[in-house]
Amino acid sequence: MKKNYIIIITVAAVLLSSCKSSYQFCQIYETKPVKQDGDIRNEGGTLRYENEQCVIDYNFWSNGGSADFYFYNKTDEIIYIDLAKSFYVSNGFAYDIYGAREWSQSKSVGNASSVSYTYGESVAAAITVGAIVPSLVHNGSVKAKATKAAGRSASLSTGSTVANMESSTITTKEKQIVAVPPHTKKYIRTHNIALVPYLSCDLHRYPSTSARMDFSADNSPYRFSDVITYTIGESKHPITVNGDFYVSSVTNYAEPEVIVMKEREELCENMRGPDYVASSRTLYDKMIKDNICDMSSSFYNTYDVSTAKKLYEKKYKNYEYDYEHQAYVMSASQGSPWAAVVFVGVLAGIAAVIAFTGM
Repeated sequence: MKKNYIIIITVAAVLLSSCKSSYQFCQIYETKPVKQDGDIRNEGGTLRYENEQCVIDYNFWSNGGSADFYFYNKTDEIIYIDLAKSFYVSNGFAYDIYGAREWSQSKSVGNASSVSYTYGESVAAAITVGAIVPSLVHNGSVKAKATKAAGRSASLSTGSTVANMESSTITTKEKQIVAVPPHTKKYIRTHNIALVPYLSCDLHRYPSTSARMDFSADNSPYRFSDVITYTIGESKHPITVNGDFYVSSVTNYAEPEVIVMKEREELCENMRGPDYVASSRTLYDKMIKDNICDMSSSFYNTYDVSTAKKLYEKKYKNYEYDYEHQAYVMSASQGSPWAAVVFVGVLAGIAAVIAFTGM
């Protein structure tokens, strides 16, 4: 009966391997302007650069950090931003902002005049400030569902589907010259700041609570800026402004130390489409605690690890990500891991008896 003994040991090994726990971590980067006495200030939840002609607002908060900005024209003339002469600069390397990119917007209209739009824009920030979207990186490799999970590539659909539907797609091509009318603003897409967690021998990667490193502008792992070139009206003399920042600290947090789960508010009746179906489960958003950092000047990366070693106390119930609703839901009860341990112990005892009796 040696075969039975082998089967029992195999089952026991599988059960033991299932006792591993998954631990989540959040790495938060705080930033500062390189020139502390310069023209950049924190105002109303944004980092603001201002001169006589324009106001440029930054908000880095996203997974990987967003160096995108709003450009407001203070003058009475049209301002022309030349994206071919504007750059995102990271650690001394210049990256083009103008890439001849395209964005698509689809529209479907049926016989009941219902309309469905899909936008290739971030919905995480629209849901609530401080939302944490799922990790893009798992143990150094990109997750299979990273594109859908990434906040900056998420999609939001509204409306309904009806019979006799006619569909059309509008494709918008990126313009090299962006014209900003007087006393209006436009949104300019640039680049991410850091899409993978920062690693250092001096920074504990899996802390039980938190681990932190501070930097100056000279030794920072990330120094970045948007170099923006524009002209005013019919002027042929370009003006260049530079919002120059650096990462002033990197902190690794065990997720319970930095995260709270906030229940998502249900859409009111007037915001729903005619075929709207509410989720059968309560939806939650991962939110950073208010006292952790200034979110306009900070950004984050998330990462996780599975291990049998106890890394920290889990202070809240487990949640899983619902890709359909792009929100978190409470995961089904998985039972106590001690039950598996006891069961393995019983199997091991049976195996020992079988081996001893030679059955």
